[in-house]
Amino acid sequence: MKVKVLGVIAGALIAAAPFVSFASGLPAPFEGSSTLQADGLVKAVDQANHSVTVLDAQGGEASFNVTDTRNLAQIKQGGKVHIRMMRNAVISVTRSADGQVTAAQTGQSNTVQTVTARVEAIDHASGIMALKGADGSVFHIQGRDPARTAGVTPGMQVAVAFAPQVSVAVAPTQ
Repeated sequence: MKVKVLGVIAGALIAAAPFVSFASGLPAPFEGSSTLQADGLVKAVDQANHSVTVLDAQGGEASFNVTDTRNLAQIKQGGKVHIRMMRNAVISVTRSADGQVTAAQTGQSNTVQTVTARVEAIDHASGIMALKGADGSVFHIQGRDPARTAGVTPGMQVAVAFAPQVSVAVAPTQ
């Protein structure tokens, strides 16, 4: 019974989060995605398990479980490939550029990776934001609906809650 009540309370807090942000004068949370692309040389292909191991230009090795298998049959060991990884996220503004803070963040599930970042730049027409993480690295997120990013400005702090699933596509290159 306690677990059910806690679930209802957590659901209510998550549902109310957009209104808390809006009430505090900050943009409501919105959905977006992060896309990473890389080229590499195929070290191994496992057609049965839909996985590919790739070496990058610096000799780094990474294995991927391919979710978009349309081109997997064309991938051969020793061949060059282009990999595209896409991950959905929910972006919540936690601090305005002038330091105004929202209410405390609700806890996230252990399967969700949350990153705190500062908005470095934003293109409101496309919804693409350049974000700088705590470690100094810059990454990009594209808002699913660019209109929802209208109130986001450089200098704001955001929390990016990444979905646990990553969509991976691989295609041969020449």
